[in-house]
Amino acid sequence: MKQISIGTDCSGIEAPIQALNKIIKSYSHLSYNHIFSSEIDTYAIQIINANYKPDILFKDMQTRDITTIPDIDIYVSGFPCQPYSIANKFKKSVDPRINLFQNCVDVIFHKRPCCFLLENVITLVTLNEGIYFNEILAQLQKDDIYDIHWSKMNSKDYGIPQSRKRVYIIGIRKDICKKEFRFPTQKKMMSLKKCIDITDTTKHPIKEANKYLFSIIPKDSIFIDVGFRKCPFPNSGMWAPCLCAQPNLWNVAMGRKASVKEYLMLQGFPTNLKQPVSEHQMKKKIGNSMTVDVIELLMIEMFRSLEWV
Repeated sequence: MKQISIGTDCSGIEAPIQALNKIIKSYSHLSYNHIFSSEIDTYAIQIINANYKPDILFKDMQTRDITTIPDIDIYVSGFPCQPYSIANKFKKSVDPRINLFQNCVDVIFHKRPCCFLLENVITLVTLNEGIYFNEILAQLQKDDIYDIHWSKMNSKDYGIPQSRKRVYIIGIRKDICKKEFRFPTQKKMMSLKKCIDITDTTKHPIKEANKYLFSIIPKDSIFIDVGFRKCPFPNSGMWAPCLCAQPNLWNVAMGRKASVKEYLMLQGFPTNLKQPVSEHQMKKKIGNSMTVDVIELLMIEMFRSLEWV
């Protein structure tokens, strides 16, 4: 039995733990210990407490004592994307959220996990002519401890029908790496229709401001984001637009706002996840999460490189 210890920062609603839950169902010789989570958001903390049992829940990764963090085998962080997002109007180096990456680096080089996974928006790669991203890679490559790999990936190319483009950075410790890490091959996307909750027959009126949007979308549309009122969503019958922190997803097929259950399915979470917060806050936290299925595939390849699977 191989027992894996995991710690997560900027933990959100813990997509990495859900990914591990799926992995251990396929690899019976694996188990895991959830060593720590870290979250400053009140609502995310409530969701973590309702659904997971980390040994330690850090409330603020910026104020904790790094020496109090236990050893871990794998470290995962979806450090805040707002400073790098195309939707963020102010790309200032003084943005305090940028400093959270430094806290991630501190964990990596103080605890030296066997492997780590970092996630962010793809605009991080090209923002400021790539200077931010090159600085990030340089810090992760210091002292020649880790083999660093990165790739842009879209959730819809890895099974989940949501167009969610993200950059993933993988680190494998060189002294214990057995095989070269390779990013997972693409897999068939499941039908978007399977993400419709047909049991929810609620109906919501279309706002006057959104009526033009509904006149330009395809007739076979299923999910659209009503926050983008001039976007025709040409592929909205095949995949959902990227979920975000503003819960504007609309289920065209059912004539209502998308439900929490549908949000969960579009991120690869189990639909029985406990909901200790309002629907609005639950949707926001799901929209901020990583896609479970993508993290699962990446973890499997990380474990293969270490010969854990």
